[in-house]
Amino acid sequence: MQHHSASDPAQDRLKLARQQLRMQAGHIRSLARRVARNDLQREIGKMRHMAEAHSLPCVSDLAYGLEHLLAQGWSRTMAAQYLDAMDEAIACDHGDGDMRAAVLASIAVRGVR
Repeated sequence: MQHHSASDPAQDRLKLARQQLRMQAGHIRSLARRVARNDLQREIGKMRHMAEAHSLPCVSDLAYGLEHLLAQGWSRTMAAQYLDAMDEAIACDHGDGDMRAAVLASIAVRGVR
């Protein structure tokens, strides 16, 4: 008989990564209104690296998209849409290819490019 009290280390790492990414997303949201674009890009870069390190490609793609948006000249509305999409991706990204396509498609439908 198996004991389920011992938790899966991979799941624990993923849970911790999600918590860290949520904190970073919250940090970026709070900074978005009051810091220079370069500072914001640096924080988003940190988030992208964090996502890559934990094999969360949806989150990584969105962070990359947001960095690109900032570089092109951005609107706060678009940034808010990206951050909302990131919150969803953080919650459901499993590094699965089909999942990635579905999350990115649902974001595209909302007008986030």
